[in-house]
Amino acid sequence: MSTITRIILAEDHALMRDGLKMLLSTQPGFEVVAETGDGRAVDALVRQFSPQLLLLDLGLPGLHGVDIAAALKAEFAESIKVLVLTGDLQPHSVRQALAAGADGYVHKSEDSAELLQAVHAVLAGRQYVSRNIAAVFLPRSLRLDAARDELVATPREREIMSLVARGLSNREIAELLLISVLTVRTHRQNLMEKFSLRNAAEITAYAVQRGYYTPS
Repeated sequence: MSTITRIILAEDHALMRDGLKMLLSTQPGFEVVAETGDGRAVDALVRQFSPQLLLLDLGLPGLHGVDIAAALKAEFAESIKVLVLTGDLQPHSVRQALAAGADGYVHKSEDSAELLQAVHAVLAGRQYVSRNIAAVFLPRSLRLDAARDELVATPREREIMSLVARGLSNREIAELLLISVLTVRTHRQNLMEKFSLRNAAEITAYAVQRGYYTPS
């Protein structure tokens, strides 16, 4: 028996919801089990339908998407993936959403192939930050200095950045590269200090923006 992936759509524009439902219906094993345009209704729907994926707009009436993501990931972190789909490209919005636990961030200007790529990526346990999101997410000084990274990032640092972007833990990276967990932590700390990156989300964005990792 094939497994059905239950999806909830939280989007305040009905036409957008209709388009998303049509798109997701083309994917085998996907089922949109509920939808809402009201941020206050999301929690009850999640409890009722136990979805594996929530497609979430940030600008919902009633309750902001960042607050929704934070509450759901705090309680259901192991069972639900949250993919933000929004028209907001402000860097602080991206940071807030990812800090709240969102598994991915896609802008509404992206095409359907990009969205489906993001959906499959987060369902597979990877964090998804598309290239154009990475371009606004990173500090301006890092975005402008492409040559800086090419000169100082070691091959091992680039390798570890790409593996972090794939969602691997320090232990999984160590096992894959046949090095110690302590060595992975050291490399990770060094590259974060070198490029002023603060967490895994920023490492992911940086790896995508520099071409070390291509979400798929």
